[in-house]
Amino acid sequence: MNNTFIPQMEPWFGSEEKEALNQYMDEGGWLTEFKRTAEFEQRIADFTGAKHCIIVNNGTISLTLIAMAAGIKAGDEVIVPNYTMIATPNSVKMFGAVPVFVDVERETLCMDIKCAQKAITSKTKAIFIVTANGRYPKEGIDAFQKLCKENGLVLLEDAAQSLGAFYPNGKHQGTVGLAGSFSFSAPKIISTGQGGAIVSNNDDIAYKIRKLKDFGRSGGGNDIHDTVGYNFKFTELQSVIGNEQMKKLP
Repeated sequence: MNNTFIPQMEPWFGSEEKEALNQYMDEGGWLTEFKRTAEFEQRIADFTGAKHCIIVNNGTISLTLIAMAAGIKAGDEVIVPNYTMIATPNSVKMFGAVPVFVDVERETLCMDIKCAQKAITSKTKAIFIVTANGRYPKEGIDAFQKLCKENGLVLLEDAAQSLGAFYPNGKHQGTVGLAGSFSFSAPKIISTGQGGAIVSNNDDIAYKIRKLKDFGRSGGGNDIHDTVGYNFKFTELQSVIGNEQMKKLP
């Protein structure tokens, strides 16, 4: 009997990542996020067509931050699909919001809009659409935008597995709602070990997220804190890898 372990998936790294890391270390960088991270953010923004991109330390925190920036609070209900990585419901559970599970479509494995509509209550504040493996609901993302608008809800996108995937209208997945999230853990489209990216076309949301991820600082590098914030920053070493990974996407 052959007991050789065959991995289901494995990150794809080459000599480019190794050489870039060596070059960075030879430069004597600070390691914490700086110019390479800003470059990584710009690459993702350009690739997806988003106005803003904010890199954070993992793809669960990226979901949490977009929910917090959208104004969701403890006790609020957030509709999530029952087929998703546990990070989706956990991301709002983390700060006391209530994930409400609804069924997915058999054909797409994405949220069934009829089930989502039935789950809306007076406590519902947002819908977290998950584009599983780049799939999208058969009714289309426009139908979810309409549903949210009619009910005063926020549409958020968990596009963890969808970097490089587009909706039929030509928009990159993750860029249609108020904000979207990508993940860079080992089994994702590109990997930096761990990591997450938030994309948004909303200036106010992007500003709030940047403050939330960096101790509530009013500006980069200063110690003036005009709101509560945390430390969800990235590292330059991971960004060096991320930049090389992005170069390999078509």
